[in-house]
Amino acid sequence: MAKNTALLRRKLPKLSLTSPLGRRKQRIRRPDRTLTSRIRRRIQPEPTLTVLSLHIPLDLVAEILCRLSVKQLTQLRCVCKSWNSLISKDSNFAKKQLRLSTSCQGRHHLFLKSDNQFLHLQCPISTIFISKDATMSIYSLKEGRSGGGYVSTCDGILCYKIDNSSVLLFNPSIRSKFIILPSLKFPDQGFVQISYTLVYDRFINNHKVIALNVLSTKREVNVHILGTDYWTRIPDFLPIPRSSELLGSREGIFVSDSVNWLVSDFIVSLDLEKESYQKLSLPVSVSHQLGTYSYFDNLGKLRGCLSLHFNGKCFADLWIMKEFGNDKSWTKLLTLPYSKAWGACHVNKVLYISEDDQVLMEIFARFPMEYQPKHKLVVYDSINNTFQVPEFQKKIHHGMVPEVYVESLISPF
Repeated sequence: MAKNTALLRRKLPKLSLTSPLGRRKQRIRRPDRTLTSRIRRRIQPEPTLTVLSLHIPLDLVAEILCRLSVKQLTQLRCVCKSWNSLISKDSNFAKKQLRLSTSCQGRHHLFLKSDNQFLHLQCPISTIFISKDATMSIYSLKEGRSGGGYVSTCDGILCYKIDNSSVLLFNPSIRSKFIILPSLKFPDQGFVQISYTLVYDRFINNHKVIALNVLSTKREVNVHILGTDYWTRIPDFLPIPRSSELLGSREGIFVSDSVNWLVSDFIVSLDLEKESYQKLSLPVSVSHQLGTYSYFDNLGKLRGCLSLHFNGKCFADLWIMKEFGNDKSWTKLLTLPYSKAWGACHVNKVLYISEDDQVLMEIFARFPMEYQPKHKLVVYDSINNTFQVPEFQKKIHHGMVPEVYVESLISPF
């Protein structure tokens, strides 16, 4: 047997690498590594943000992300769990993002309440100054929640009055659920008219809703802290003469840790930390010329300052208090003329002023081609002295209550 095997080996030719059979064996023993690597490359996933973020400290990731808009951030929640937690649950991150958004003109948005709907302009408010049209998203209210009218806003959260005892909160930027606060009761006071104002109290690191009975002689103020189920009363409201009345939209204006209401010839200010009241004077030149104005009816907040406008027969004067609490810091910012095409009119509310002094305001006037006077939004270019009426209002067939808010990630609950 061994001899036969030896003879067989002698007879078989030796295979060389140059022979066809040798080359075939070579291919079998040494597979094509180029092809294998190509297959592996196809199977291997491409680098993603999730993979890359593992090499970046989360603090640095947060520092980058907080500079993005709310719309961009909501899209990035699906990147990984740590990003989702940062964007959705980290209150410090939400506050920093809000602080940066407040100083960014492209993060301010317009909100309208009309009949039983909330209308939210999807584009930033700065778009209104350069374009006549804008896209709106609509939030419908359930039946029985369409009354009320007035809206206040703080930190991107909107506070809407349903009726005298009920108020609703929500954040349109993150499409939060509607939150209805516990009912407020005013026993044995007859007819009441309640003004609700949403504020942020940094001394307790929480939001509050301030409720003032504007018609009662007692001027009772109640406070609700979000997350609780009760209201508490702040006693000893600053006495207001019977001949005086609260003016304007009657919501308080939240500025510099205080809530402010306009009275006939002065401003009542509630200090949130001390829960005490003080009087603020009107601009000195205005106090001596009140008779020259047809009326003045709105306190507001513009460029972070307390603002006030006075309507004359042909114009409205706009003032701001540059240093809160200092009566001498009142400064006339602009004089807003009326268009001759409007006839008799007045400025109801100054909503926003851009960096180049374009003014978005709500006016009440008889517009061309319309039979009845209406409330409408108008853009006034103070440099070119021109007016523009945004086209999106044609879709609104009922009265509206406008408000400007800053987009944020902060939830009302």
